[in-house]
Amino acid sequence: FQRSAAIQQMPRFLTLFLTFAFVTIGQIGLAQDAKPVTAEIQRTLSKIESAISENYKNDEALVLLRLDLEALAKSLIDFGVSFRPELATINKRLAELGPSPKEGEPAEPETVLAERKNTLTRKAAINSELGTAEQLSIRASQAKNRISDLRRGLFARTLLKRTNSAGVFSLETWSSFTAEAGKAKRAIVSRLQFVWKFRQNSILAASALSLLLAVMVSIGFKRSFGRLFFSYRQLANLSYLGRLSHAFWSTIIPAMTVSAGLATTYAIFVYFSIFTGQSLQIFRAALVAIAALYFIQRLIGTVFAPRHPDRRLAQFSNPASRLLVWLTLLMAGVHILDFFLGALSDILSSPLPITVAQSMIAALLIGLLLIFASVVKPFHDPVSRQSLPWPAVIRLPMLLLAGFVIVAAASGYIGLARFSASQIVITGAILATMFIGIQSGRAVGADGALDITPLGKRLQERYQFSETAIDQLGLLLSLLVFLVVALVGLPLIALQWGFNWVDVSSFLYRMFTNITIGSFSVSLFAILFGIALFVAGYVITRQFQVWLDRNVMARSRIDSGVRNSIRTITGYIGIGLAALIAVSAAGFDLSNLAIVAGALSLGIGFGLQNIVNNFVSGLILLAERPFKVGDWIVAGQTAGTVKRISVRATEIETFQKQTVILPNSELINQPVGNWTHRNHLGRVDVAASAAYGTNPRMVHDLLLEIATKDPSVLKSPPPFVVFLGFGESALNFELRFHVKDVLEGSVIATRIRFAIVEAFEAQGVQIPFMQRDLNIKAADFENLIQRLQPAAKPPGNSAKRRNKPAAS
Repeated sequence: FQRSAAIQQMPRFLTLFLTFAFVTIGQIGLAQDAKPVTAEIQRTLSKIESAISENYKNDEALVLLRLDLEALAKSLIDFGVSFRPELATINKRLAELGPSPKEGEPAEPETVLAERKNTLTRKAAINSELGTAEQLSIRASQAKNRISDLRRGLFARTLLKRTNSAGVFSLETWSSFTAEAGKAKRAIVSRLQFVWKFRQNSILAASALSLLLAVMVSIGFKRSFGRLFFSYRQLANLSYLGRLSHAFWSTIIPAMTVSAGLATTYAIFVYFSIFTGQSLQIFRAALVAIAALYFIQRLIGTVFAPRHPDRRLAQFSNPASRLLVWLTLLMAGVHILDFFLGALSDILSSPLPITVAQSMIAALLIGLLLIFASVVKPFHDPVSRQSLPWPAVIRLPMLLLAGFVIVAAASGYIGLARFSASQIVITGAILATMFIGIQSGRAVGADGALDITPLGKRLQERYQFSETAIDQLGLLLSLLVFLVVALVGLPLIALQWGFNWVDVSSFLYRMFTNITIGSFSVSLFAILFGIALFVAGYVITRQFQVWLDRNVMARSRIDSGVRNSIRTITGYIGIGLAALIAVSAAGFDLSNLAIVAGALSLGIGFGLQNIVNNFVSGLILLAERPFKVGDWIVAGQTAGTVKRISVRATEIETFQKQTVILPNSELINQPVGNWTHRNHLGRVDVAASAAYGTNPRMVHDLLLEIATKDPSVLKSPPPFVVFLGFGESALNFELRFHVKDVLEGSVIATRIRFAIVEAFEAQGVQIPFMQRDLNIKAADFENLIQRLQPAAKPPGNSAKRRNKPAAS
C-alpha cells in the first residue's frame, strides 16, 4: 500500500511547520500568529478525513492514518499549551489594572482604558483560537473512532465472507494454478540466471559472507550456551521445573540465533542487490517460513522429546511421543506452506480461486490432523499395560476446534476456517512457549534453585558469590524472564489475532512513554531511566568512597574515626544526589516535595514532634539497616527477635513469645545490641568449677577436649579455656568457643555442660558447692533453750478455760 500523494509528506511537513509556528508564538506572544497554524491543522485534518473515505477497505492504510491522527492530536495539545504563558501574562496584567469603573464612578485615564481594551482583545483572540483547536481535537477523535469502526467491520467481513466451496476445485482453478506455478518458476529461474550471469561475484561474496557469519554465530552460540546445555544434558533425574527450564532455553536461544542469522543473510543479500522486486519478496517470505518452521520444530522436540524420555515434559509413552511429533510437525508444515504460497500469490497477483483453494485445503488438513492427534492414546498404564487416551478436558476441545475448522471450510467460510486453523498452530505454539517460559522463570526464582544449576555453581567458583546473593540474582532473573515472556509473547498473539504491527508498536510506545492516570502522567521509560541513573550514581558513589578512603585519607594519615565519618557523609551526599537526579529524570515534579515539607512543618508546629521523630527515625532505620527482620537484638531491658520494622515503631518478639512495640526514636537514641548484625557467628561462654586439690592443667585440657569434639563448635576461631581465678571453695574456669549460629548457643551450651559433668565424673573431678561453718557457744545455747520453752500456767485458769462454753 502506498499512501495518497496528498498526505504522503503531511506528517513531516506538519511537524516542521508547527515547530516553527510554536516558537514564533512563544517569542511574539500574539494570537494573530496562531491563525495560520490552526488553518494548516484544519486543512490537514480535512485531507486525513478524505483519505479515510478513499481507503476504507485497506486495513494498513487505516492504521497509518490513525497514526497521523494521533500525531495531529498531540500537535493540538502542544498548540494549546503554547498559549499558557501568554494567558498568564494577560491575566496578571488585568489583575493589575483592576476592575472596570462602575456607573457613577470616575472614568479611568485614556491610556489605561486603551491598554485594558487591547489586553481583552488579545485574550478574546487567544480564547477563540483555543476554541478552534478544541473543535479540531473533537473532529480528530471522531475520525479515530471512525477508523476503529471501519477496521472492525473490515476484519469481520474478511472472516465471515462466504465463498462457493463447490466451485473452488474446478478445472479452471487447476489450470490457473498450473499457469501461476509456471509463472513463479520462470520468475525465480530467470532471476537466478540473471544473477549468476551478471552478478556472479556479488552472489559468491554474499554467500561466503553469510556462511562465515553463520559459522561465527554457531561458534558463539556453543561458547556462550554450549556448557549450559551440556551440563543440563549431563544432569540425571531432572525435576519437572528443571525440565521446563531446559525446554524453554533450548527452544528460545537456538530459535533466536537462527532468526538473527537469517535476518543477517537477508540484509547481506539486500546490500549486494542479489534479489530485487518480486524475487526479493519471495526470498524474504522463504526466510520467514524457514525461521517459523525451525522454531516450531525445536519446540515440539523439547516438549515431546521422543529420544529422551527423562527430559519429556509429560509422561507420554515413546510410541505416542513419536506419533505426536509427526502430527504436530505436519500441522506446522501445512500452515507454513500455506503462508508461503499465500505470500507468493500476493506477490505474483494470482487469481483469487487459487488462494481460496489453497487456504481451504490447508484448513481441512489441519482439522483432520488435529482429529488424529485427539484420538492418540499418549499415556501408558504400567499396571494394566494398556494405553490410555487424552483426558476429556483436552480431547473434547481438540475435537471441537477440529470440527469447527472443517465445518467452516466446507460451508464456504474459508477465511474463518483459515484464521482458526492458523490460531491452532501459531497461537498454540506461542502459548506453549509462554507457559514453558513462565514455569522456567518460576524454576529460576525458587528458593535455592539457582545454587544447584551450572550457572550458580560457576558464579560461586569464579566470583565468590554468597548463597544469599545467588538467591537474589535468581529472583531478578525470574522477573526478567517474566518480563521478556510478556513483552514478546503478547505482541505476537496480538499480531495473530488481527492487529497490525503498527497497532502493537504504537500501543507499546504509548505504554512506555505516556500512561495517564487521572491528571497524572507517567512514563515507564522515564522510570526505568531514573532507576538506571540511581544505580549508576550509587555505584559511582561507592567507588568514590573507596578511592577517597584508600588513596586520599589513608595517605594523609587521618584518624580512622574521622575517615569513617567522612566516608559515611560522602555516601549520604552521593546517594542523596543520585536519588534527586533519578526522581527528576523519572518525570516527577520536585516542587511537590515542598508541599510535603510544608505539611510536615505544620504538623510539627501543632504538636506532632514525637510522631515526626519516630517517622524520621524509622526512615533512618530502614536506610541504614542497623538491624533487620529476624535479627536478635537487645534494646535496654528488651531482648528478642525483630519481627517487623515500620516507619513508626518496631515489633520485637521476646523469647517468652511476648510482642514488644518499641518506638523507633528509642532505637535511635539508645544503644542497641545486635547479635546477628553481619552474620550469626557468636561466642558462647560456659563456666565450670573444680574443687581445691584438682590439677588445674588437667581440667583445662579436659574442657578443651570436650569443646573440640563437639560438632557444633567452630574450629576457627578455635575454642579456648580461661582460668578465671581462685574462688572461696573452688578453682573457677570458663570454656569459650564460637558457634555458627548464635541463636542455637543455649542448646549447644547445655550439651557442653552435660559433657562436662560426665567427663568430671569419669576423671574423679569434684564440683564443689558452697560450704558454711556455724560455731555456737555453750552459754548462749542454754539461754536459747530456756527462751524457747513455754511458761507454766495456773491450774485454775486452766479449769475455768476448760469449763467455759465454747463460742458458737
